[in-house]
Amino acid sequence: FLSIKPNFRLAKNNRNMVTGGALSGFFAGIFGVGGAVRSTFLTAFDLPKAMYIATAGAIALLIDSARIITYIKGGTRLESKLLYGMLIFIPVSFLGARIAKKIVDYIPQRSFRLFITIFLALVGLYFLIFK
Repeated sequence: FLSIKPNFRLAKNNRNMVTGGALSGFFAGIFGVGGAVRSTFLTAFDLPKAMYIATAGAIALLIDSARIITYIKGGTRLESKLLYGMLIFIPVSFLGARIAKKIVDYIPQRSFRLFITIFLALVGLYFLIFK
């Protein structure tokens, strides 16, 4: 939709933000694709790229932290290999964020929305073909 209607914008108001959050949470719970829905809403708000990335990162951190706490409280235990892997996974994720920032710095703001839309389409194709 965003590639067909590139001028489409959602108003940045509480109603749209709550609706986007509720829908992404719902689709995450039902289908496991909340991140893609959340990205679509953030893209529709046409945020500046720094704000988009910071917002997406903050939301992901909060959601993933709550998920991990819920799993631990529910009795889920990780194998020791995965626990040791966390010593690698967490720093690597920060390294990936730094690399992504350097890449995004080369993308002009006017092209950023198209860049995100293309990657969302690729994620959609992946789900259609492989899931």
